[in-house]
Amino acid sequence: MSGKSDLENIKGPTLYLVAINVLMFILTSMLGGSLLSIGSKALVIFGLSYTTFTQGLIWTPLTSIFTHSGIAHIGSNMIFLFIYGFKLEEDGYRDKQIYFTYIISGLSAGILSMLIFPTIFQVGASGSVFGVLGTNFGLQQRRGDPNSRKVLFAGIIFLVMASGENVNVFAHLIGFVAGIIIGRSEYFEGIGLEKQFT
Repeated sequence: MSGKSDLENIKGPTLYLVAINVLMFILTSMLGGSLLSIGSKALVIFGLSYTTFTQGLIWTPLTSIFTHSGIAHIGSNMIFLFIYGFKLEEDGYRDKQIYFTYIISGLSAGILSMLIFPTIFQVGASGSVFGVLGTNFGLQQRRGDPNSRKVLFAGIIFLVMASGENVNVFAHLIGFVAGIIIGRSEYFEGIGLEKQFT
């Protein structure tokens, strides 16, 4: 009985988002023939670029936020998604709010990046993950939680860790800012605010 109860406790939007990312990674790996790098075919079909989007691949803003360039890429993103997605769940936020945060922050990061860097393909959940992290920060700020500084510090550390060659730091920042806006918006009004801090 306890095992079933424990299993029920971990079921939720974070787990489902991770599952979609993993399934997409398996699909793109099969298309590209490698776990270490995404193939050109999968990149064109699922990645976001101005050229392919304007030529009719209109689904790519959405699919790109579930597509990763390799196993290290998806591994790091899913670790942070687990940590901060489950934090939102523990604080009592509804499934649709977490899905909204992931998708909107990811789309914001991807589309703005596409417009600024039109020749570059965008792939990865990083914008969405930074959005989930930013939402945690925005929510904690709004209810006066002193731990909000720790979340901001974690975001800075994550940003530094996630920087490097072929990394779109701009998308990370956009996702984080979008998450903060979502967290501080009326969309989350009245949810979790019973935890007041002084």
